[in-house]
Amino acid sequence: MTKGQAVQGAVRARSREAFGKENVELPEELGSAKGETAPTSKAPGSAPRRRSQEERRSEAEARLLAAALDLLSRKGWVGMTLAEVGEAAGYSRGLATHHFGNKGELLRTLTSDMYRSFAKEMQSVQPSPAGLQAVLGYARVYLGRSDAQWTNTRALLLLLAESLLENSDTAHVVAECNREMFEWIEKNLRIGIAQGEVRRDVDVALGAEFVVGALRGLAQQRLSQGRVANIRRNKEQVVKMIEQMFAAHTDRASTEEATNERSNA
Repeated sequence: MTKGQAVQGAVRARSREAFGKENVELPEELGSAKGETAPTSKAPGSAPRRRSQEERRSEAEARLLAAALDLLSRKGWVGMTLAEVGEAAGYSRGLATHHFGNKGELLRTLTSDMYRSFAKEMQSVQPSPAGLQAVLGYARVYLGRSDAQWTNTRALLLLLAESLLENSDTAHVVAECNREMFEWIEKNLRIGIAQGEVRRDVDVALGAEFVVGALRGLAQQRLSQGRVANIRRNKEQVVKMIEQMFAAHTDRASTEEATNERSNA
């Protein structure tokens, strides 16, 4: 299997996930993907349903975004081109440009899609109460990704690294996507303070940066060492560390601390 075939296989898998179809058809106005033909067989007596322009466009976008994400996770944003995206998705080299207009618009659409994907994972688990437990739930989802290759995380970490480059065209997009996530964590830390479960001296803005930075830093370390499985295995220990960083001292804990101090005096 060539590298191009492997990429297209990954694209098809993500497209099936997005559309819930085992066999994903290509946009009719473009014909079939390279080397493939669209299925034409129909059940006897059934009339073929012509898909709408919006359906065809949505399917093309899903395939292009899946290809862009796979390329980004392997080559970085600077190292990939729109022509490669179209080709990896199984279309013409010019389709990504036709669909998104320019590389900057593709980046904005792709980052939004990445964050929506994470939001779906958050919604798929048992919701946590607002406050500190919500923040800990965020950490559990982040560290418990179902994607064996951590494609979204790899792609985002590369975007973050490239945003540090001089005149980077990814910095403002990454910053805008980060903003909503930081605000959500800050909000829940404030709720936690109001509920007495988070220490009152916690700077919520700094706390949000700490949580996100700790999770991303750990992921980067483990991914660079090829120890992806260890991230999931250590999930609860990391969550416990974050909890201990923010949790307010209970009366019992304060009493025990005072007792220990007197004993050591």
